[in-house]
Amino acid sequence: MSRKLRSKVKVVSQDRLRKMEVVARVAMLELSTSFRRHVNLTLRDMFVLMSAPRHEDAEWRHKLHELARDLQSVGGSFDYGLLSTIGEVMCRTIQDESLPSDHLLQRRLAAYAAALDAIIRIDLKGDGGNDGQELLSVLKITPQAA
Repeated sequence: MSRKLRSKVKVVSQDRLRKMEVVARVAMLELSTSFRRHVNLTLRDMFVLMSAPRHEDAEWRHKLHELARDLQSVGGSFDYGLLSTIGEVMCRTIQDESLPSDHLLQRRLAAYAAALDAIIRIDLKGDGGNDGQELLSVLKITPQAA
């Protein structure tokens, strides 16, 4: 470390460091609560939207894409890698030009939404381990394809 940088760095006592760690843990718990509320509201909005699917409607697809993109984005921040992976695949499916006429793609959207909900309900963090691999396999998603 250079002298100039060293003159700007303060030594933090062990007691102060422990207090900082406690404050950080409390902040993460509060953020985690906000995260869960946000994800649950986003999933609710997704299921409401999908309860009356209009795959041919560009506005409907845009709204669904925004919700899926939101879940994809927040997943990584709180160690829900599967949320990000499936959200990304769902976004690509929504953007597929053949979606309005392809019943298989439409069924996949419903399966992706159900999978996103399941990830949160059973708290599958990270890659989900064996359960996560099984979920991706059922959805026919390879981790490299995500």
